[in-house]
Amino acid sequence: MTRPAALRRLEMGLAAKRVSPTGPRRRRRMLAGLTATVILAGACSVPEDSRPRALDYSRLPDDLVAGTEPPEPTPLVTQEVLIYLIDENSLLSAAARDVASPASPISVLDALFSAPNEAESALALSTALPADAEVISVDVDPPNNLVTVALESEVFEERLEGENRQLAVAQLVFTATEATGTSRFSLLLNGNPVPLPTDNGESEVPVTRDGFWSVDPSYQPEPAPSETPAPTEPPTPTAPPETPTPTATPTVAATPTPEPGPTLPPGLPPDFTLDFS
Repeated sequence: MTRPAALRRLEMGLAAKRVSPTGPRRRRRMLAGLTATVILAGACSVPEDSRPRALDYSRLPDDLVAGTEPPEPTPLVTQEVLIYLIDENSLLSAAARDVASPASPISVLDALFSAPNEAESALALSTALPADAEVISVDVDPPNNLVTVALESEVFEERLEGENRQLAVAQLVFTATEATGTSRFSLLLNGNPVPLPTDNGESEVPVTRDGFWSVDPSYQPEPAPSETPAPTEPPTPTAPPETPTPTATPTVAATPTPEPGPTLPPGLPPDFTLDFS
């Protein structure tokens, strides 16, 4: 008698479950092993950095360091810039400083806010600027020949009220215009415009170096115009006094006195003459 096809399929499925190597217990064992493998692999992996970083050779294993010399540091390229300090006569004095090349206006002003170095101190140079000031920005406006410096400082405003007020501003004006090749200067302190002291009084508009002639060592005052004396005519020579001409005394011609003739005897007539021929 032939079994129904459905019954034969049922028997074959039961037999397969009995001999199948992938039963539920086997699958659980395989899953547990796979999980352990993943955990171990994660524990042994090297962590990744978000960005490159320099290795500390002192912390590397000896077998990695042996025969390997640390790389030579890249030499810093600098360039010389000018800043303005104050000399012993309370005049501005240009001083050379080295900053990273290429120099930017901000790096030049950062150098200005640094204290005088040993060589500058030996020359009796000083500064009226506070060391706590931070240069926020340097905005150059070539069409208007203007540089605007923005600073943040807690004591700079107090320094602007002191006796060194004009010297501190003059240092900024000369250094900033030197670094940017401009002639006009304005200042923002803690985000606010600051009136600047000059030799001509407080200025609410941008200033130039001409406003600080009293502390500018290169200033040469123009000589005051002198009154030119009117040309004088040479004196007329005076004629020497005339010597009076002596008056000649008229000379009267002397009448010749006739020589006396022979004496005649008395009694002769008047018409008697002698003939000596």
